[in-house]
Amino acid sequence: MSSFIIPTTVQTATSGTYVPTILKRVEYGIGSLAKLADILRDLSISKPLIITGNSLATKTDVIEQVKKAANSQISGVFSSIKQHAPVEDIKKCVNELKESKCDGIIGVGGGSPIDAAKIVISFYKEETGILLKLISIPTTLSAAELTILAGYTNEEGKKVGKKSSEIGSSALILDANLSLSTPNRLWLSTGIRALDHCVEQQYRPNAPLPVRVLAREGAGSLFESLRACHRNATDVEARQRALIGAWLSLWSDDLIGPIGPSHAVGYQLGAPYSIPHGICSCLTLARTVEIQAKYLPDNEVKQLASLLPFITTTTTQSSNDSREQAMKVAEAIDKLIADLDLTSTLREYKVPQSDFQGIAERALPDGKADSRYDAFVKLLHTIY
Repeated sequence: MSSFIIPTTVQTATSGTYVPTILKRVEYGIGSLAKLADILRDLSISKPLIITGNSLATKTDVIEQVKKAANSQISGVFSSIKQHAPVEDIKKCVNELKESKCDGIIGVGGGSPIDAAKIVISFYKEETGILLKLISIPTTLSAAELTILAGYTNEEGKKVGKKSSEIGSSALILDANLSLSTPNRLWLSTGIRALDHCVEQQYRPNAPLPVRVLAREGAGSLFESLRACHRNATDVEARQRALIGAWLSLWSDDLIGPIGPSHAVGYQLGAPYSIPHGICSCLTLARTVEIQAKYLPDNEVKQLASLLPFITTTTTQSSNDSREQAMKVAEAIDKLIADLDLTSTLREYKVPQSDFQGIAERALPDGKADSRYDAFVKLLHTIY
């Protein structure tokens, strides 16, 4: 679809700051798990603890593949991380770490276990003064492995987050072979989560130039590869392309902060109502783009509109108006979600309409004073 082309109509910022994270190595490609033992040596890890979820550990052979590839003495496998990383699971893992002689962590799975691994590293350092390194091996497209942000569910059932350069991944392995046991609906919906990153990077405050450019390329890759994965869930080449798209969606960036309102609304919906991360993006992304197309300043709308050539095969634009083009981005996303059979409603997850105003207020930086508040309340009613 695209080859790192920046359309000439896009006003790309020519000044800014880009700071990489502690990520020092990425192995990518089908079969790249074979590089795990070399990564462990490179990071001086001899007895890693694997952190994952129960389904991956008990219903697939993924963890056995990881243990074999490690070619070292695994200190243990903690497989009790549930969706949205409840804090009680994290505390149990920290206690297990204290009893082991672990000198590093391998996070395997989707966003919840990998985010949990980051928080475990943070809690463990607070209690022991020891900072462990993290190797992340994703089996979904949530891209949690790429950030220094981590979300978990606190004792009150609210999703909270932490940002620290110390908790980011030191190495990644992006091997589509390990995703073949991931249910296709989960795979595809987390792909929409990755697309959500690509979109919201375009208007994320102070997003560095390479992050925005790579995210546009990532969006094009995801549009193509997710459709291929939908046609054939065992197409490992398409799955590998999707993993690359997810990588491009959240390129290693130490200055990353809150990304945008689609994510913010998703955080308010996810943990409180037990809605998976990917489905949250399926619910919110297209409608959020419509709102942003109306409310963003002109220069940010141009950034949003710049996605259009990457996600459509149309060679000519029907209009040079950036707001119209941004609306076409929303239409393309909406069609993709429908084509992937991922259209959902808040009614399915029993979200009370009486909660909508509170959800919108908590999601927006200025709450009810935000000029978009009424639009986001309407968004929630639209997807009910």
